[in-house]
Amino acid sequence: MALFSLPHTLDSTRWQGMRVGLLGGSFNPPHEGHVHISLEALNGLELDAVWWLVTPQNPIKTEKPIDLEERVRLSEEITSPHPKIIVTAIERELGTTITYDTIRKLKPHFPKTEFVWVSGMDNALTLHKWNNWKDLLDEICMVHLTRAPASSLIQSCPLLLLETQKHVVLDKGGRLPLTPRTTYWMLQQKMVDISSTQIREKQAKNGGE
Repeated sequence: MALFSLPHTLDSTRWQGMRVGLLGGSFNPPHEGHVHISLEALNGLELDAVWWLVTPQNPIKTEKPIDLEERVRLSEEITSPHPKIIVTAIERELGTTITYDTIRKLKPHFPKTEFVWVSGMDNALTLHKWNNWKDLLDEICMVHLTRAPASSLIQSCPLLLLETQKHVVLDKGGRLPLTPRTTYWMLQQKMVDISSTQIREKQAKNGGE
């Protein structure tokens, strides 16, 4: 059961002074890899909570996901043992699907909350394909959970070419500042090697079970 009730645009006072990770995606379906990077970010950056932003539609994916309510239900089910992970469809309330638009609309509702965008390495490597990705970096701090071989993956990331971005490689965490134009690369000894695509392909092969 979640430690907090669902966030919405009219309850910013409850989140004042808190450090919140944002993990966005289709969650089509949610899996243990999502849970793993959420917990790593929670512990590594000493966050108060991680919000899962279950998007109505990922703008860079062409396939139509399963029903939003079903993805939220599945996400709540898999995160139920972890009370600091909160599943929300707040993008529907904001009327957004593009991450940059979401952050721009979300921050004014929570002016005294510190946010950090949480993602795995795959998203870090494709961040330059996102809508308004450079402007997004001006809006929010990011943490990317890296898998082995971390050093070579980071060096091949186009994000490193931005001179305006501060890059910090972490081998241990702490209550680090969550300032925009900062990217944390969190090195891990263990990663969960699974993806929503792999799950869907396996389900299709097994006849949808």
